[in-house]
Amino acid sequence: MNNTKIIVFGAGELTNLLIKDLTLSGQNVLCVTENSSGQVDDSSHANLETATYKEVLNKKLRVDIAIFSWKDSTRLNQDNQAIRRWLESEMFQASKSFHLSSASVYKHSDKPHSETCDVIDSNIKVVLEKSLRDLSIKKKIFHTDLRISNVYGTGMSYGFIGSLFKSIQSGSKIQILQNMNITRDYIHVEDVIYAIKMLLEIHDYRDRINISTGIGTTLSQVFETFSAKGFSFENHLALSNDVKIREVSILDCSALASLINWHPQTLSSVLNKWSKDL
Repeated sequence: MNNTKIIVFGAGELTNLLIKDLTLSGQNVLCVTENSSGQVDDSSHANLETATYKEVLNKKLRVDIAIFSWKDSTRLNQDNQAIRRWLESEMFQASKSFHLSSASVYKHSDKPHSETCDVIDSNIKVVLEKSLRDLSIKKKIFHTDLRISNVYGTGMSYGFIGSLFKSIQSGSKIQILQNMNITRDYIHVEDVIYAIKMLLEIHDYRDRINISTGIGTTLSQVFETFSAKGFSFENHLALSNDVKIREVSILDCSALASLINWHPQTLSSVLNKWSKDL
């Protein structure tokens, strides 16, 4: 695809939905993936080409935007750092890049994390952030880490809310922790994709941006919201709370709101629309 504008490294549930949205809006996308799970099918999306990591090593590419959706630095370091060396070479050129990072990078705090809050140096996403930052400096690419809070919605199977949707649809059991005060910042996948698309278009460069609602919701409040919409979860399985888990994780999204028109949906409003489709 000689007129590729966007290259996406990695394929997962969020990435696949983003690619569908981009290609439907007319963007030409190259997705680099082994595609072993069949999540990205180039025959089903117009304007989409796929390539394996081995195949892309032979391509000379100049793109507007690169999007990295890797979970960790494995892809950069395997096969004698083949992909890293290709990215650092003249074979690959990009104007700007984005990394789909995570709320997990931040150290514990009961208050919402801004982009300047301390991160956990040993966190696998932080390690990847640093590697991609070094790459962008070498290549003189404007690079932004998008730190995304807990995503849910159609097409997203993981996470606590994802398990609730699955239980409603299939009757499967839900595994929960006994501590119902665990608080998360839940954001609908449509809002995440909207935010990413808007950020791809603007020219106000930032090192890192949180994508979130800024609203903390406890597990008990999630159950109450579902219950208020008529959904019941009587057959859930309660687990002991002896595992180490962050009790509070909320991201401050004021920086994002200063860049784009940002009014993310509430869980209640999403359930209102979702329940009508059942």
